[in-house]
Parts: sequence; structure tokens; C-alpha cells
Amino acid sequence: MRKPLITFLVSLLILISCAKVVAPSGGPVDDTPPEVTEVFPQQGFVEETPSEITIYFSEKIRASESDIQLYPESGGIAVIKGNEAHITIGVESAIVLVNLSSTLEDMRGNKIVNPETFVWNSIPEDSFASVSVSLLRDGGGIVTANARCDFFLLPDTVSPAISHYPDTLGVIDAGWLSPGDYMVLGYEDFDQSRTWDPEREPGTASEISLASGDYAEFAMTMTIIDSIGPRISELLVTDGWHLEVIWNEQIGADFDDSELVSITGPDSLPVNIYSIGTSSGRSTNGRMTVYTEQMADTMYTITVRGITDLAGNPSLPDTIEFWGTDSLPASKLSVQYAFPIDGGIDIPPTGPFYITFSDWVDETAVDSLYSISRVADSVVVSGEFVRMSALGFSFTPFDELLGNRQYRTDLLPGIVSLQGDSLAGASWAFIPAWSESPGIVSGSISGTSASVVTMVFAPAGSSGEILTGDYTRGTYSFPDIPGGRYTVSAFVDWNSDNVWNPGEPYGAWPGVVEVFPGIETPDILIKVLP
Repeated sequence: MRKPLITFLVSLLILISCAKVVAPSGGPVDDTPPEVTEVFPQQGFVEETPSEITIYFSEKIRASESDIQLYPESGGIAVIKGNEAHITIGVESAIVLVNLSSTLEDMRGNKIVNPETFVWNSIPEDSFASVSVSLLRDGGGIVTANARCDFFLLPDTVSPAISHYPDTLGVIDAGWLSPGDYMVLGYEDFDQSRTWDPEREPGTASEISLASGDYAEFAMTMTIIDSIGPRISELLVTDGWHLEVIWNEQIGADFDDSELVSITGPDSLPVNIYSIGTSSGRSTNGRMTVYTEQMADTMYTITVRGITDLAGNPSLPDTIEFWGTDSLPASKLSVQYAFPIDGGIDIPPTGPFYITFSDWVDETAVDSLYSISRVADSVVVSGEFVRMSALGFSFTPFDELLGNRQYRTDLLPGIVSLQGDSLAGASWAFIPAWSESPGIVSGSISGTSASVVTMVFAPAGSSGEILTGDYTRGTYSFPDIPGGRYTVSAFVDWNSDNVWNPGEPYGAWPGVVEVFPGIETPDILIKVLP
């Protein structure tokens, strides 16, 4: 009978030695943010501001120095004990502010929903100013809990007079601002340094002047201030005459200065660079094409410097070795774009007009082979022809083209690409619109001894305003006439009613006068007869 009893006791001891005490599993996850339940002493207008303050929360909290800020700052401290924040004010002041940042959190990491500011003041509130600032992010997006707004009472731009934090909508309500001029700095303080790093943290600055009792509302859009130039990401050898330099960000439009890029071969002799240019479009502005003389199948070195991004920041000098190729381009030379298009109507008569090629071509050759002329009389339009980019040119007439007249753009054969492709000739026609610039009619008045003669310009065959003017006999110049067709007459207005009456001396130009915008129509001679 003793043996079973001993066996039972041994088994019981083994079970007891293997037992472990564990916390019960399950239960809801704590995702409730902490809340302020009480502030002592009660905030507001007081006869004497407190030297000690206690803030009670709904649960235990943890906070860093930046989560609870005191104003004035001198000598003040905040100590966290469980669910209480004990604050000692270091100096006597007529106003005391305690800011709770939106980064303050409970032991589970739940952040307080909105920042809060508690104020004790012994000065009437209407002695101060207040503002409401809406913080926005450039391009949209949510303003994070790291955002803050520092108010610097000028001329101090080092130590903020007060700082505030946005609510969940990005709005900052800042009150109790002393009258004066402020620099307001809004930024995302990612590194919690309480200073703005404009190259890495979105932010913006603004200045505002406040008087007692003022209330101001304004928005501030935060953005990164770029001060770093672009860097080369990749270099592609397209063929024996073209290189593609890929940048890490968008770069500016076409660069006229080809000296920003240099290429040398294995013999250290320079390679002739005709032009550099960027592709159009937001998604391709980080790509730059280098147009060169023919390269061989060997090693080359390219040096690039001073290429700017869209903010104007220049790139640092960068040197890359690459293996050249003597392959031919994949496409033939062609006209990529031309304005006006063939058959275009109501084309602006002042220009400019454009032509763009698929590859770099010599400007002198294009200038000699490109022309615009009036079809009716084959008069060639004079103007300025300039290169706009590596591939494009513009032509601006010296005088406005005539409206409702057919013009023709001619491109004669003979333009040659870098690799020797010859472009065939082409022509296309267009009709300009009437210009809004007025024309001038000039000539002489004769046949009468009257000291004053009234001239009349009446629209011929169309509606429009009748123009009149008083002139002396002899030469005249009638300005500000809208382009169009007119009958021109003159009479002596004996009764001064500005209308020709039978018996008043009269004369007219035989036929119709065409007035062209911006152009003087001369030699319109009027003889006034009794």
C-alpha cells in the first residue's frame, strides 16, 4: 500500500515544478488616445499667474521635452508622472502659456487627437492679437503630426516668441500674440529639431503685422526649397552622332551654351559638339541629348557642368567614360513640326512661325532655304530667323502679314543631317487673320481754297464704323484706321453738321482703298470740286 502513495506524491511534485504563471490572453487592443481631464489651477484671466501647474490625463502618458512647451521658457520645467504633468514656471510673467504638442502619446503610442494651449493671463485678452493659419502641402497631401508653426517677434529670428501645432485639419489657432511684426514659419519638423531644414523638410515663411485686438486668417503652403543641383544618373550612346544623358531630376529647357559639355577621345583630342538640348514634356525633362560629330567605336570621356534644374541650381562638374559606337541613327531626317500648318486659317499675322526638325541641322543652311511669301505677288516676307533650341527655329516678320491673303511657306531641298541625310523640299500654304493693329492712309487734298476739309472713310461692302476727320488742304495722314476696304471722300462742311449736304464742295478717291493693319497706304489723292 505504500508504493502507490509514493508514486502519487512524486508525480504531483513533477507537475508542480513544471507549472508556469502566465498572463491571461485576449482583451481589446488599446487604441484610445489620451485626453486632458483636468487642469489646475483653472486657466483664464487671473489676478496673478500661477508658479506651478498640474495637468491630469485620462491615462498614463509619455512625453519628451518638445511635447510640452512653456512660455515664457526661462527656467520652466515639466515633469511627467503617470497620468500627470507637473509644470513649474521659472519666471514671473503677466501671461503663461502651456502648449501640448500633437506628438504627445500614451504608453501604447496613441497620440493625443489635437494639440492644446492653456493660458493664464493677468492682462485683458483684447490687448493681444490672434491668427488662424491653414497649413497646406504643395501638391496636396496630409499635414502630419510633425508640423508646427513658429512665431518670431521681429527683429528676433532665432528664438520664437511662441510655437503652435495644427489640428487634424491642418489649422493652427494662435492667440495671445503681443502686438508687433512677426515672421511666421510653418514646417514639418521631421527630425524634431524645432528648426526648419528647407532642403529636407517642407515649409514656408510669411510676415505679418499685428495690432491689439487684431484677428487674421491666412494660408501657408509648405514645400521643399531645392538648392541642390541635378546629378547624372545614366549615359546612353544612341548612335555615332548622339548621346543621351539621363539626370536624377527635371532640368531646364534647351541650353544654348554647348560649352557646358565637352568630349575627348582616346587621343585626348576634343570631339566637336554642335548642340545640346532637352526633350519636351514634364516626364522627359531629365533627359538631355548631345549632338556631336561622328564618333568611332572606342573609349571617350564626357565632362558635364553647369546644367541647371528647374529651380536654377547648377550641376557640379561630372566626368564619365563611355564606349562610343559608329552605328547609324535609326531614323531619317524629317520636318517634325511646322507652324502654320498647311491650310491653316486665321493665323496670327505678327508671327512668330516655327519649324522643328527631327535632328540637329545647321542654322545658316535652314535660314537660306526657308522662306515665307505672299502668293498673289510672290513678295517674300522679311523677318528675323533664329534658332530656338537644338532642333527648332522661329521666324518673326518685321511687318504684320496682310489678313485674308494666302501666304506660302517654302523649304527648299538641300538641308543635311549630322549623318548626311538630305531633306527633300516642301511647301505649305496658310491665311493670316486680320490684325487688330490699325493702318494709316496718307496723300494730299487739292481743288479747294477752304481752310478746313472733312475727310470720310466709309466701310465698303461691309458693316463698320464710319471715320471722319478735319484736315487742311495739302498733304494729310489719317491714322488709326482698322484694316479693311473703304471708300474715301472729302468735303467742305459749310454748315458744320459733319454730314455732306448738296451744294458743299466734294471730292472722292475713285474706287476702293484697302487699309492693311500696321501698314501705311500712301498716295490717296483727293480733289475737292465746287
